[in-house]
Amino acid sequence: MTAGQTYYDGLIQQGYPANQALSYTQQYYPGFMPIAAVPAPMPTAQPMAQPMMQQPVQQMPQPMMNTAPMAVAPIGEPKPIMAWAAVGCIAAALILCMMGQFGNSWQVSKDDDSLTLGLSNIVIDCTNSEQQNEEACISMTYILVAEDMEKAAGETPPSDPLVKGKIENYCENSYEMILAVATATDDDTLRTEAGEARETCLKNDSAGGISGMILWIGIIGILASTVMLVMSMLGKTLPGGMENYGRLSSWASGGLVLLATILWIIMKDNMEDNLNTGMSFYLALFAGLFAVGAGVLDLLDKRE
Repeated sequence: MTAGQTYYDGLIQQGYPANQALSYTQQYYPGFMPIAAVPAPMPTAQPMAQPMMQQPVQQMPQPMMNTAPMAVAPIGEPKPIMAWAAVGCIAAALILCMMGQFGNSWQVSKDDDSLTLGLSNIVIDCTNSEQQNEEACISMTYILVAEDMEKAAGETPPSDPLVKGKIENYCENSYEMILAVATATDDDTLRTEAGEARETCLKNDSAGGISGMILWIGIIGILASTVMLVMSMLGKTLPGGMENYGRLSSWASGGLVLLATILWIIMKDNMEDNLNTGMSFYLALFAGLFAVGAGVLDLLDKRE
């Protein structure tokens, strides 16, 4: 009898199911296959007249289970808490990153939150204006954020006091309006200030465009990491063994999201301290931290 068969038989005697005993045995004796038990022959009847001639039956010594390479985990082993925590972290990172990507509060006006900026959009709230000026605020803002300013000037503005548009349109249209005044008054100083204000405003559009593109790559990576970690925890296999790379993917994706937030902080402009960092930025920042944390928790998991 081989050592593997002895180890397998000992597990069966301890009460392990056959498939679980086979799995444990193959961990220490690769390629082992159990030998089917051969039914013992029926004992033949001995003549009553010769009871003393029967040979005594020698029992096979019980194999000692402490000869196994290592102890087998008990049947009621604990749940993979770290694995579940890793999946929870990467799922939270995905949700937070999506909220940050589509959020319009990366920057907010310091005084009354009437102006908020996303990565590419600007939202102006006219409800804080005086009642008689609310319609004028909506009309002017609608023109400033329109792609075609002249066409928007001839249209009826919406009744919603929250007017949303592209940052780039707002920057260019504001510059055109100030430049028209500077040309009419022949004010070179105003013309210079208009150009500087335009460049300052467009910094936020550039920062949002670059950061938003990196965030999209991070979101795709986080989504892939979620699938890999879940499949790894469930013991399922993916093509090419991709389930084994969930940890690395979460680290890389989290790093990309953090890089996007850092680049945005460096490139954006707060309009002469008139804007504060908003909630959407922090959502993206925590998304990156959660993604990195998911990889760390998977590293600490003891399933392997």
